[in-house]
Amino acid sequence: MRVWRQAVSVTAPLRHSAVDLSEELQRALKDSGVTDGFAVAFCEHTTCALVINEWEQGLLADVTRRLRTFVPDDDYYAHDDLSIRTENLVEEERVNGPAHVASIVLGATSQTIPVVGGDAALGRWQKLFLLELDEPKDRTITFHIYGA
Repeated sequence: MRVWRQAVSVTAPLRHSAVDLSEELQRALKDSGVTDGFAVAFCEHTTCALVINEWEQGLLADVTRRLRTFVPDDDYYAHDDLSIRTENLVEEERVNGPAHVASIVLGATSQTIPVVGGDAALGRWQKLFLLELDEPKDRTITFHIYGA
């Protein structure tokens, strides 16, 4: 069994925007030499999500609109209430409760993709992408590929 790990760094242009990772995934698969197995894409950040879905501008706009409805910025978030919060604080603490809640609702820190014939076995319209839920910043995605 062959095991390969490769990390990439990406930055989304805006909050609630997406970055297509499909080419980075395919490049990692080629570099790994694995032709039959699995690729795990893992994002080590808590205010974004990895998603497999159709890459279509109307859908991406719909996701942004729904996220703002489900997790509105103007609600109260105890995570952002520094008068009561005592855990995981840093000197330059930012307001990002909605991004953390949206990430939990989406539940997508990682995705597992079958590898067949050296390619990601995604459906016809499926793409792997990062959905930024906070302010844009560098995000690290690790591809862990294993198989024959």
